[in-house]
Amino acid sequence: MKPANYARLLLLGAIWGFSFIFLRVASPVFGPLLTSLGRVACGALVLAVMLHFKQTPLAWRHNLRTYTVIGLFNTAIPFSLFAWAALYVPSAYMATANAMAPLFTAMFGVLLIGETLTPARVIGLVLGLTGVAVLVGIGPAPGNAGTFAGIVAALLAAVCYGYAAVYTRRFAGSIPPLAIATGSSLCAAVALLPIALTAYALHPVALPADMSKTWHALGAVLLLGAICTAVAYALFYRLIAEEGVSQTITVTFLIPGAAVIWAALFLSERVTLGTLAGLGLVLLATGLVLGVIRLPTPFKTRLPVSAAK
Repeated sequence: MKPANYARLLLLGAIWGFSFIFLRVASPVFGPLLTSLGRVACGALVLAVMLHFKQTPLAWRHNLRTYTVIGLFNTAIPFSLFAWAALYVPSAYMATANAMAPLFTAMFGVLLIGETLTPARVIGLVLGLTGVAVLVGIGPAPGNAGTFAGIVAALLAAVCYGYAAVYTRRFAGSIPPLAIATGSSLCAAVALLPIALTAYALHPVALPADMSKTWHALGAVLLLGAICTAVAYALFYRLIAEEGVSQTITVTFLIPGAAVIWAALFLSERVTLGTLAGLGLVLLATGLVLGVIRLPTPFKTRLPVSAAK
């Protein structure tokens, strides 16, 4: 990897790590759906401006279905799930669950496009789920129903990312990356708009008496859209174009650590043994699935084909 791209990779990990901090600020004020709608709409607007200057066509007639599926499973649904989880669990929990995305990508690869089910992938999935269980069991947040529900929501978001990654690989290979980011973000915004407005009409948001909290939350939403969505996508797809998917996906290792550091600095969230143990197991699991960490020779035998069906 070129030195400049190492810097871009580090920056991308820092940006996406910070997204969980912004969610913890914005979601309690505006609610999960309005927060997600604002994030997606702002990100789509910035991406549309980038697309205009790049003069890249969206080709809606041919790509609408692809944009819609990716927009739902890579943006609208997981963004909303993480925004809801932010009401109940610390940033480190969400970032650790997010690190499971490559594991679920591998599982969907086996189920949908016939990739090989290797022992490393099986062990990786088990270790990843164990890491999340350790995090919840001895982490800094109380192990109550809200914590459990927040973790489940974050894991479901990671499942969505896994499915979206395989779908994108299978059906969007011929679409320019910036067009995928822009088209899918626009579709996600359209999908979220009626749902968020209906939720607001049924349960209006009561803004805090302290207006500074409202302004901070608004700033968090704008930064989520402009930086953590639009700029991050631009960096991500540039890295993919120059270095390939296997190199770029290593950003997964950086996001949880960045989120833990930012949360400790800006939200005073505690870093405990449970946080570090759970994070370590999930990163080990991700390394096994991505092939960054190799199993000893006796474990490298592939599973029978029938086991992968």
